[in-house]
Amino acid sequence: MKVGIIGCGSIGGFVAKWLSKADYFELVSIFDIDREKALRLAEELKVNVAENIDEFLKRDMDIVIEAASQQAVFDYAEKVLMSGKDLIVLSVGAFANEEFYSKIKSLAAKLGRKIFIPSGALAGVDAIKAMADYVEDVILITRKSPSSFDGKKGVIFEGTAKDAARLYPRNLNVAATLGIAVGFDKVKVTAIAEDVDENIHEIIAKSKFGEIKITVKNRKMEDNPKTSYLAALSVIKTLENIKGNIVVG
Repeated sequence: MKVGIIGCGSIGGFVAKWLSKADYFELVSIFDIDREKALRLAEELKVNVAENIDEFLKRDMDIVIEAASQQAVFDYAEKVLMSGKDLIVLSVGAFANEEFYSKIKSLAAKLGRKIFIPSGALAGVDAIKAMADYVEDVILITRKSPSSFDGKKGVIFEGTAKDAARLYPRNLNVAATLGIAVGFDKVKVTAIAEDVDENIHEIIAKSKFGEIKITVKNRKMEDNPKTSYLAALSVIKTLENIKGNIVVG
């Protein structure tokens, strides 16, 4: 399977290095609007680095991984699909924009392309999605260090998943993942900045069939305290599921 990556930061770099050593996958090209960042990664991995998105999409690839930003999803998702490639989206908060989400979803259906959304820094998304039609409400409480919120402490945000993903695109993408799984109107979010060593997500989902309570304590990536290693690992697992013959969950 031939893969391209948009975004050469913490997650993009981690996945690119895994792909460079993985069987059954070929990292074809990388792209980042920060060209110096892309060039450094390309030099390390000896992989093609595209000068612009059009050059990137001309390469022969089966799937593109977006690991850049919500703006990258807005700018490039349509082009990726139109170029005949499937898409893995990390900055899923872009889909909190209902009009954009509807447009991309319709385009993918029209073109016969697929969009994959990894579970990211969360656990239990498969179970919560399974009971989505019966969910009464979902509560997400996120705790991160003040460094993730420009040094601020205390309750940073309380509100809907849609607003959380829009206002904190690099910290609360997990809210959008839950929103897509069960419906944005069912997810209530609280974000707290306090002195913690991990990025912690607590999820409580209630339905007529029972209740799910999950706490995830994620190790932060060394070069980006806003991002958890689990988010990068979820991309790798998504790739393996796409390639595999047996998929669990």
